[in-house]
Amino acid sequence: MTKDEYLALLKEIKRHNQLYFDRSQPEITDYEYDLLVKKAEKIEAEHPEWVPEDTPTLRVEEQPTKGFKQVTHDHPMLSLSNTYSKEEVAEFIKRVEKNLEGRVVDYCVELKMDGVALSLQYEEGKLVRAVTRGNGKRGDDITANIQTIRSIPHQLQEKVTLEVRGEVFIPKQDFIEMNREREEEGEVLWANPRNAAAGSLKLLDAQEVAKRKLDIVVYNAIGSGLSRQSEIHAYLKKLGLPVGEDAHFQVCQNIEEIFAFADRVEAMRGNLPFEIDGIVIKVDLLRYHDMMGATAKSPRWAAAYKFAPEQAETIIEAIHVQVGRTGVLTPVADLKPVPLAGSTISRATLHNEEEVMRKDIRKGDSVIIEKGGDVIPKVVKVLKDKRPPGATPWAMPEHCPICGSQVIRKEGEVAVRCPNKASCGGQNLRRISFFASKNAMDIDHLGPEIIKKLIDIGFVSSPSDLYRLTKEELAQLEGFKDKSIENLLKSLDASKKTTLARFIFAIGIPYVGEGTAQLLADAAGSLEKLSHLTEEELRSIDGVGEKVAHSIVEFLGDPAQQQEIAALLELGVTPTAQMKKIAGHPFEGKAFVLTGSLESLTRSEAGTLIKERGGKVSGTVSKKTDYVLVGEDPGSKFEKAKDLGIPILDEAAFQKML
Repeated sequence: MTKDEYLALLKEIKRHNQLYFDRSQPEITDYEYDLLVKKAEKIEAEHPEWVPEDTPTLRVEEQPTKGFKQVTHDHPMLSLSNTYSKEEVAEFIKRVEKNLEGRVVDYCVELKMDGVALSLQYEEGKLVRAVTRGNGKRGDDITANIQTIRSIPHQLQEKVTLEVRGEVFIPKQDFIEMNREREEEGEVLWANPRNAAAGSLKLLDAQEVAKRKLDIVVYNAIGSGLSRQSEIHAYLKKLGLPVGEDAHFQVCQNIEEIFAFADRVEAMRGNLPFEIDGIVIKVDLLRYHDMMGATAKSPRWAAAYKFAPEQAETIIEAIHVQVGRTGVLTPVADLKPVPLAGSTISRATLHNEEEVMRKDIRKGDSVIIEKGGDVIPKVVKVLKDKRPPGATPWAMPEHCPICGSQVIRKEGEVAVRCPNKASCGGQNLRRISFFASKNAMDIDHLGPEIIKKLIDIGFVSSPSDLYRLTKEELAQLEGFKDKSIENLLKSLDASKKTTLARFIFAIGIPYVGEGTAQLLADAAGSLEKLSHLTEEELRSIDGVGEKVAHSIVEFLGDPAQQQEIAALLELGVTPTAQMKKIAGHPFEGKAFVLTGSLESLTRSEAGTLIKERGGKVSGTVSKKTDYVLVGEDPGSKFEKAKDLGIPILDEAAFQKML
């Protein structure tokens, strides 16, 4: 390889670093990335005179995020060196033993979480700071965002001062739901749970972060006074911090025991609620860590053994287009069935038109597929050398494949949409299925297949039609007997009594997920009041932004939607707010604004307490604001409140008023 080719390789690695760390939108798998790095490291070993100071092989590449304060780590947050084979693990153990001059070494092995590395600083047992890895020396102060993660205690069980390290992640099922919602709205999908978590932590609005269902597992403590890594997990658990299960850790004496643990972990991998991509092997005795030290990028006393991605080769037999409940057209590949990760895969989403064009995916192509986040099948690579003669580029249809309407493309969106909201059968199927789903109206015995039959026969074209179904109509469905009919009619009747939040979510307002639906229900208290709120009034609800407010007003102002909602109510659907009220409290009728980080409550919890007592929570300070509740590190709202002379409460005063 020439020097120019080597420098081009470094440039390519840096580009992938930017996509991975800064934009949370990787184009290649971790395995493919690691192979590029290993290739560069091999060249650098052969030609040290070529190596520039900023080579990405020697340092962590994540850049600071605009909008966050930068904090210097007391102890560098390094990344682990990766191994993929027993031979490479054996080389790591050989280096350890050589470095420790033949001393007997035990290894603590544990799961390698595929999340976002984080440092939590506790002083006298109190959480004072949360910082991302950043470039290993300095990271982003994301304390406000981290305080939205319920599993992180603000106060430990003991008044200790130490630094705790862990991995933030999004559980698999929550990731699937997030991507489903993003696909319905025509937004770019997250590549995997890790990137979804990383993107969430970079949000500047903690209220938005709270909706992302982030969680954490911690695995290290600096300043604990303990002697072994294997003692840290029990210690962190005793302090009240979230650690993995006992089965997720083991002390090993040799490579055979290490790989026995790795095999056991790989077998349980699919059943874990979170993503892992291997195991971590650490020298157990902590004083050896100091003796061995680290390179500029990685500790010498630890290494990751990463599982090779489970992939399979198959053929794209056809590409068809699926129409979502909001009209978004999604290309889907029909695959020659192939076994992968314990199941047979015959379909894979291609996400959107832009993704198909970028990868140049065509009917007849041989492709490599894998499960994104071990969950969703996706095409990761086209084997163009196997492309059959005459394979033509795929193109998004100009007309909806279901109803024939001409599709539309909005500037700035990757989504292509069918505009026929009223009578597109594809949209109706998705919309009604969504309406009946567990997290919405929760109508048992009504799956997508039954809904499709009802639509095809002509009995159902809108959610309200479900409540008009009769025993005689259902009897016309193939395979539907008396018991099935009775069960479905009972479920429909039972679903009429629902919460206001569920109903708001079920009617399918664009950009309104479960969390926002609950915020709207709490703030409005009734469907009628919600329908009369202006965009400005909606934006004043803490957690509702400009795009969401506009979408709500547009949706509820649409005569067709008004007619459908009225029909549902006339048919007996009775959504009721669940907010418990404490009558006669001093908060009644008072408007609060919250700013800064609270010690004993999250801002969301404080908001709920205010609303229970008849108060309101707004996101902006104005002359109509009665109180501003101020925590640590308050923002501009605090200054504006002082300028306007609005009463300011600290947390102690707020608790007293409660």
